[in-house]
Amino acid sequence: MHARPALIFLACLGLFTFTCAVVRADAPSTREKKTPVILDTDIGTDVDDAFALALVLASPELELCGVTTVGSEPRTRALMVCRFLTAADRRDIPVAAGAAPQPTEEIAKQGRYANHPAVIFNRTANPVKETAVELLYKQLKARPGELTLLTIGPLTNIARLLKEHPGCKPWIKRIVMMGGSVRVGYKGKPPPEVEWNIKCGIRAAQAVFSSGVPLVVAPLDATTMLKLEEPLRRRLFKAQTLLTYQIEALYQMWNERTPTLFDPVAVMLCFDERFCTMEPLRLEVDDKGMTRAVKGEANARVATAIRGDDFLKWYVDRVSSAAKEARPKPPRNVVKPVERGGLPLRVHAFEDFETDIERRWWMSGKPETADVPPGSRRAGRGVLTQDFDDLMGDMKTMYTAVVFNPVPGPPMGERTRLSFRYRLKGTDTLRMQIYSLTKGYHRYLALTGLPQGRWESATVDMTMCRRPDGSGGPLSADERIDDIQFYVDPAAELLIDDIVLYEAAAEGEKRPFPKRMLFTGWFDTGKQGKEWPGDFEIVPHKPPQKWKAAKSVLDPQRDAPWIRLDLRGERTLGEKTHLRFRYHASGADSMQVALVNRKTKERHVLDVKELKKGEWTETTLDFTKQTQAGQRVDEIKFLLPKGAELTIDDLLLYEPGME
Repeated sequence: MHARPALIFLACLGLFTFTCAVVRADAPSTREKKTPVILDTDIGTDVDDAFALALVLASPELELCGVTTVGSEPRTRALMVCRFLTAADRRDIPVAAGAAPQPTEEIAKQGRYANHPAVIFNRTANPVKETAVELLYKQLKARPGELTLLTIGPLTNIARLLKEHPGCKPWIKRIVMMGGSVRVGYKGKPPPEVEWNIKCGIRAAQAVFSSGVPLVVAPLDATTMLKLEEPLRRRLFKAQTLLTYQIEALYQMWNERTPTLFDPVAVMLCFDERFCTMEPLRLEVDDKGMTRAVKGEANARVATAIRGDDFLKWYVDRVSSAAKEARPKPPRNVVKPVERGGLPLRVHAFEDFETDIERRWWMSGKPETADVPPGSRRAGRGVLTQDFDDLMGDMKTMYTAVVFNPVPGPPMGERTRLSFRYRLKGTDTLRMQIYSLTKGYHRYLALTGLPQGRWESATVDMTMCRRPDGSGGPLSADERIDDIQFYVDPAAELLIDDIVLYEAAAEGEKRPFPKRMLFTGWFDTGKQGKEWPGDFEIVPHKPPQKWKAAKSVLDPQRDAPWIRLDLRGERTLGEKTHLRFRYHASGADSMQVALVNRKTKERHVLDVKELKKGEWTETTLDFTKQTQAGQRVDEIKFLLPKGAELTIDDLLLYEPGME
């Protein structure tokens, strides 16, 4: 009578035991002790560091006790980590930047990840005051013999720790690193070659490998073949969690196609060696940076092979399932486009992505050359970012965005418009947002029902912008603005070009909207020599005029007044070139205006006669006969006779549109 229940009990017991074994193989139970680690990373150079940091955060086997950064611009790297950790809801983890000197490593592309108001205004986690070495020493001293140092960059910080605090060696449980090349090189076959992390700090690597601290090493032999190809990338990014969004954002900025997951192997080896073939070896680093296996007692457990396909699938499954999907909500404040109008009364700011002059102010997005509108060389391609409105925006998701910062924050008029070209794929909704330096908050409006798959133009009335909760009131005259922002769904594609923020044309204006903007000068905010280089004096307007203008100074070579505007870089002229500006003149009824290229010494000069004196006047000069398409200029000079004085404002160098 009791045989069947007994068998059922034994079968269930066996199934329970098997299930527990499987769970333990992949993740510890809450009762099992986690492995405490400190991550030392050169995040921002290659993209695999971002994939590795995500794996650390997605692995319940690990207790991340701190992150230190190595490589050039270590504080920027630390800010990147802080933003990553904040998005993953792990602000509790201390982050420390490595002290100078550091090995030189490129960070320009991914470094823009730190360009976010939440980072700039200290609303994310912040790096601690201690240096990387100080944080490492402090943590080791507090938990001697417990901590694993997980290093996925050059070994500069670790070598400095061992040199400055040699007594801490027994406190380090082990060092798990990605680095070196034992039997194969970057192509996955012999001969071995100098690996990047070792190459960037050969002396540091020699110090660490000879330190006597136990090592676990993931060299090229077990990492260089781990290409995360498009099908697995798609599967990973399709999860659309805050964790996968961070990896995807950095992947987009990295701007290459297929990443190699070198560093995540070292993360895995902190708690699981199942995919790797491990060998005890004695490793040394020679003066050329080669990592050699030599005779003698082993100082390292080395991964000399890996089941790559299994590892990559495991990685994608683990990271993609570590958090919940985080999709954005549809935007509110939907409006209709407006007519662009004629020649603007004033151009506050523009960006056409044709030059790199303002590239450091591209807060989100990257240049695109393959899919651009007619007549354009480059456009801005959106990349993933969180909403720049970190006060009322939804910070629990991300968006594909292009964000441009028009330094130094121009003041608006009463009829502010935003004109741009766009190309959408995967959405018909586009949100435009602007930040008010005067008010200290963001406002936005949205367009819906937009066409997809082709370049289109749109203009919106920025006085219709409101805060996410509907408050804020209209954008008003003299209100200073900052970032100009475009957002779409995180899974969609966005291309933006020919951004123009302007004051709508005056009533009765017959001149068409410009075909292309080349330079705008208004002098109201910013400093002469910094934001406004050249030779002139910035002076306040006299009432009832507002804000500021540029006034002539003495040209010592001519012993006569002039204004020399430096255009902050070369501007390429079109088939027609016009220069419009307002001026106030005295002491002369004529002057010369020249478009100049300092390098080539080319000068395109117009004699301007019958100047109005003693009152503010607008004029437009036509340089078309003096110039040719493709010529470049980097200065505008206003040359006056002795005894004259000139003040200018609201200058616009442009290629006129079709009549």
